[in-house]
Amino acid sequence: MVVIFSVLGYRIIRLHRENLEEATYASGDRITETIKRSTRFGMMHNRSDEIYQIVTSIGSQPGIEKISIFNKAGEIKCSTNERELFTRVDKNSEACVACHAHEGQGFQFSGPIPHQLSREQRTRIFIDTVGHRTLSVIKPIENEPSCSSSDCHAHSAETKVLGMINVRMSLDNVDVAISESRRQMIESLVAAVLLLAVVFVTLIRLMVHRPVRHLIVGTNRVAAGDLDYKIRISSRDEVGELASSFNRMTVQLKRANAEIGDWAKTLEEKVEKKTVELRQAHDHVLRVEKLASIGKLAAIVAHEINNPLAGILVYAKLLLKHMNRNGETHESDQDARKYLETIAGESARCGEIVKGLLQFSRQTKPNVQPNNVNEIIMESLRLVQHKVELAGVRTEVRLDQSLQPVVCDAQQVKQALVALLINACEAVHPGEGIIAIESQYCVESHQAEIRISDNGVGMDEETKQHIFEPFFTTKELGKGVGLGLAVVYGIVTAHGGEIDVESAPTGGTKFTICLPGPLADNPVEVSALNETVAILDV
Repeated sequence: MVVIFSVLGYRIIRLHRENLEEATYASGDRITETIKRSTRFGMMHNRSDEIYQIVTSIGSQPGIEKISIFNKAGEIKCSTNERELFTRVDKNSEACVACHAHEGQGFQFSGPIPHQLSREQRTRIFIDTVGHRTLSVIKPIENEPSCSSSDCHAHSAETKVLGMINVRMSLDNVDVAISESRRQMIESLVAAVLLLAVVFVTLIRLMVHRPVRHLIVGTNRVAAGDLDYKIRISSRDEVGELASSFNRMTVQLKRANAEIGDWAKTLEEKVEKKTVELRQAHDHVLRVEKLASIGKLAAIVAHEINNPLAGILVYAKLLLKHMNRNGETHESDQDARKYLETIAGESARCGEIVKGLLQFSRQTKPNVQPNNVNEIIMESLRLVQHKVELAGVRTEVRLDQSLQPVVCDAQQVKQALVALLINACEAVHPGEGIIAIESQYCVESHQAEIRISDNGVGMDEETKQHIFEPFFTTKELGKGVGLGLAVVYGIVTAHGGEIDVESAPTGGTKFTICLPGPLADNPVEVSALNETVAILDV
């Protein structure tokens, strides 16, 4: 506060002083202008007595020390100080430097024209021998047209200035006012600082010191173990909120202390319980590792039994052809034919399961090259056309004919689309189903999009989270092993694409496949893409 108020007071005193001095300067200008206008008539008619009376009358006003008028040669023609009459002014004095700074010998105006000087250049403040300040103001007497044409004392029209009027004014009253205002300002500032200090000390003591002291006492009591101690809240400010938080903290500490005591009493039971849970978790991890080993073994077994199953299927079909060729119709032959058909059907079903396992565990090497996505979609529809007709499903095809070729494995993409179309046929109601197939180029992501949607039964959120997991299926036992969508997911990700599903119960399902951008937007070597997809397959 002392620093701020000191700076503020200094600024106010300085501004006040500048304003008083500015008013004094303006007063000096008005006095010189008054003298110039009052003596103009006397100068025009060369009436020295009249000019002297006017100057003496004006110079007798309080605060005016001296008025003098001198011609262009520097000779004082009229002055309130009679001792200065007919003397020459010192052009090297401080008041004359502004006009004669560049002047050589001779008292002629060769520097700046006096009437072109600013007020700061025409006014000076001097300090006399006794230490009093005096303001000196000069006013040029310009050569007007009436002066140059006058009969009494004509002047050449080329002469710009005929003389000067100099007024000296005492600044004692101004200095006294400045001193008095400075004294009053300092006293006011000191009083304000003291008053605010008392107010702040009182407020801080009441609002900060005393509540903080209570907090210190309460902290010491709690540190000593007295968790029942409460601080009395006397305000709703920040300190009051702090006291309220302190009281809540003690309650929570007491509750936590009680809980710690309870935990100490039952620690052994909880440790034993956690030990049992850890043992169960360990057993679960062992089971998971066993299942993983079984999964690897299943892939190996699937690969190994694929050839025997194929042999069984082939020989069963050969026996059926042989019996049909002979045309025998004995009852025993009919039973044998029925058994052979069962063997062939079950062998084929086992072969499909083995094929799905092999497709999921190790995909074949892709053949990546530029392909027309619309042609792949139409070929996939032709492959499932028979199933679509049997289910009584109506198809809606909307293809983007401007879609550029996409670098992909046509057979694998076709396999994925066929799997999605078959799932859509099985999800809709016979005779009421609608399957929509669309293709589109997405400008924002530079990808080719394939959308397959249906109005079937749909899926809930729990089912959507697991549909791409292997061996997960919602079909009846014997109608699927849950590898179809897993294979689709593997094919799409192997191509560097994405697959998304939107579905809701009774609201239908929509699969969206996004493949890397068309060849025109993604000019990459086909061989390089083959290597990329091969790496993704591994």
